[in-house]
Amino acid sequence: MFMNANLFEPGKSKSERSFIQSAVKQNTRFDGRKSNEFRDVKLTFGSDWGTVAVSMGDTKVLAQVSCDIGAPSSARANEGTLYLNVDIKGVAFLDEIQSTHDQRFLTLNSLLERTFRSSRCLDLESLCIAVEQHVWCVRVDINVLNHDGNLYDASTIAALAALMHFRRPEVSYAEEKIHTFSERERELMPLLFLHYPVSVTYCLYKSSSNPLVDPTLLEENAADSIIVLSFNSYQELCTLNAGGTAPTNVRTIMKCARSAANRSKALVQFIRKALELDAERRLQPNRVFGLADLLSDNAPLLSFKHLMAENVRQEVAQKKISDEPIPSTETVADEQLPADTKIEAPMDETTWLSVEESTWIEQQMKNVQQSLAVSAQEAGKTSKSKPNRSKNKASKKPSIRNQDQSDSEEEVTQIL
Repeated sequence: MFMNANLFEPGKSKSERSFIQSAVKQNTRFDGRKSNEFRDVKLTFGSDWGTVAVSMGDTKVLAQVSCDIGAPSSARANEGTLYLNVDIKGVAFLDEIQSTHDQRFLTLNSLLERTFRSSRCLDLESLCIAVEQHVWCVRVDINVLNHDGNLYDASTIAALAALMHFRRPEVSYAEEKIHTFSERERELMPLLFLHYPVSVTYCLYKSSSNPLVDPTLLEENAADSIIVLSFNSYQELCTLNAGGTAPTNVRTIMKCARSAANRSKALVQFIRKALELDAERRLQPNRVFGLADLLSDNAPLLSFKHLMAENVRQEVAQKKISDEPIPSTETVADEQLPADTKIEAPMDETTWLSVEESTWIEQQMKNVQQSLAVSAQEAGKTSKSKPNRSKNKASKKPSIRNQDQSDSEEEVTQIL
């Protein structure tokens, strides 16, 4: 059940705030998690391309992607457009003022705009059909079904998974006419990405120096400061949003940044793994679920902890196979080969040459060594014949020796 049973928003009263502050001071959380422990992320894909439902605990978000052909902007005539819209009207509380509701909507919408549009995660040039005339306009609609904290992370995961899952039809432009091919005529095309951003949220309190990751609604409303970090799969910082009254230092921010970078990389791997499983499921008949199945939890859930645990097991198994000792040639020859067989010695570098060629190479090497010895003797005689007349000339001796050595090297190269 994803409907919130509380009619009034938790974390607003003084008693709740003092309770959370004292619990954070003792390094305990209301749901039994540790300060650096995340809730399990579950993905569910619908029958339509670009329909994804994401749940983190009791927080549930539904994202849908659609596209249409429109006119480009005058500033960027060869790029498509990406529009993000968030709807949180379904989780309004009785004690919520309209200004608070609008502020939360604007904050969430601006954060998504900075994470996806300002960081330019999509290759918008690939959405161009005809310069200054026709481009693809991609729209992402995010509907918050239930709010139990950390809407930022749930919305970014849902938007990224929906964009990666979406497929658009292929078009052709000839003689100022656009022809859209159906799915039977040509396969649908996925969107092209430059990077994959994911946000991670932390809450800070004045009573403790340890930040809480993935806060619930009670912890989020009682927090003194909130830090939102967005990283991509390459562990590059995309956005940083920090605000509140709790004092923060560089050490705390860097600690949160390292953890957020690793978390973002793991979430992108999880989304890719979930997309592979969804593609396999679509090949099976009567295995596609609609929107009603997503809302009623009848569709299969892809858990982050389950899929990543299987991935770790496969990596460990592959590592064990690669670390197995390879039997040496002596043991193989003793055990497998019969007694009459002759084992050839390993081939030397000069065994592939003939006898005449090998003797000619040895003679040339001797000539090179003799020329090196003669040049070294001449360099020693010249250095002894010249007395030390002044300190300036003595300081120039190393350069003379280097010059003699370089001349000898040139002689050797000529002989070779």
